[in-house]
Amino acid sequence: MAADKKGRHIKGTKKQLPDGWITGAFRYAIFPTDEQKQCLEMAFGCERKVYNEYVAGLYDHLEAVGFSGGFLTYRVPNYTTITQRYDFLDRSTDSFVYNDAKIRFQAAIKKYNETYGTRPLHYKKSVQKKMKAGYVPSLQDVKGLPKFHSKKQGGFSYTTNQTNGNIRIEPRDGATFLRIPKFPEGIPVRLHRELPADGLVKKVTLKREGTRYLASISVDYPFEKAPLKETVLAANMTALDYSQSGLYVDSDGKKAGYPRFHELIGKRQRRLNKSLARMKERAMKDENGQPVYSKNYRQTVVHYQKTMAKAANQRNDFLHKRSHQITNDYDAIVVEDLDLTNLAQCLKLGKKLHDNGFGMFRGMLKYKAERKGKHYIVADRFFPSSKLCSACGHKKERLRLSERTYACESCHAELDRDHNAALNLKNYGIHALLDTGFLADPVSN
Repeated sequence: MAADKKGRHIKGTKKQLPDGWITGAFRYAIFPTDEQKQCLEMAFGCERKVYNEYVAGLYDHLEAVGFSGGFLTYRVPNYTTITQRYDFLDRSTDSFVYNDAKIRFQAAIKKYNETYGTRPLHYKKSVQKKMKAGYVPSLQDVKGLPKFHSKKQGGFSYTTNQTNGNIRIEPRDGATFLRIPKFPEGIPVRLHRELPADGLVKKVTLKREGTRYLASISVDYPFEKAPLKETVLAANMTALDYSQSGLYVDSDGKKAGYPRFHELIGKRQRRLNKSLARMKERAMKDENGQPVYSKNYRQTVVHYQKTMAKAANQRNDFLHKRSHQITNDYDAIVVEDLDLTNLAQCLKLGKKLHDNGFGMFRGMLKYKAERKGKHYIVADRFFPSSKLCSACGHKKERLRLSERTYACESCHAELDRDHNAALNLKNYGIHALLDTGFLADPVSN
């Protein structure tokens, strides 16, 4: 639904924010009671079950039609066709749980069509290696198709939407409570920062990370962006070249110094995975042949989830602080348009790419620069930043990934490969600002 200039909803229209309004997410820690935790866990499980039923239905459909690549033309059924088959789903705490599963499934299909719809059927590289040894791949091995959600890997969340003021913050008896559908008594929340006074709450995503429960509140609110910088000095520009080991190297030769949080917990993660695998192998089986997990197994799963959540939170904290610092210090930021999806498929480089989160970092830089009136420039994907000499402009036709020092064949300049690429990206940004009239001091190179 849209809202008028006074913030009132206009029914029957699609969401369209008034001028000067933005959508922001505010994340808070919540402290549900034991009874509320049980209701939340049931909702998380129901959402995961419905989503997995959607995925199973998709695979059955693709097998029936003999899917061999191209666009997915699957008609997503209504979630009531799934809830009617399982009695325990009817006792869910909130009907938006099922609707959220359908929305996420539709988003997964849309992502596949946008990324792989025009490409031939392709399997993961790890699967391609197995195929050489005689392995017969299945639809679950196809790259990009929606995958089943695992209870071990997390994904304990669901989203509920605002309807007639059923989501709100209420102070009561010296505490603060979050009122959401099916929780009329409210869930205690730690409101470490106030929501915008003129904001409109649109939806709330409830999530569990290990033993912590969190609520992410989406709010539409008026926000006055800083005017775009009309003049930019070359000295107030920076360019960031992606670095596998340290996130980035800027045009001044400085490295981000990313601690690689996931690698720090790698040993602990492997130890927990081994413990879970042993307990799963030794678990007793029920009449259907399914393992009956012990209390120790469930506790180890929670420990595993807490370990992974901590690394993710540390990474997000680092990226937010570094992007905030860069957008404060510089008036223009230049980054390269890397195809991170293909880069992540490399078995040697993909793990580091997922660890440092360069894609998230670029997104943070973009929206923070826009709000602060700074210029965010993305170099063309085919701009040869690594092959050009930043001193004389000579292009080296062949440059292996193992060559970490750029040695120019023309002017014999030698410097770090990533630093040289960052300097070329800065020159790219200088010429881009020069063409648009924002550069205050044009330079010759």
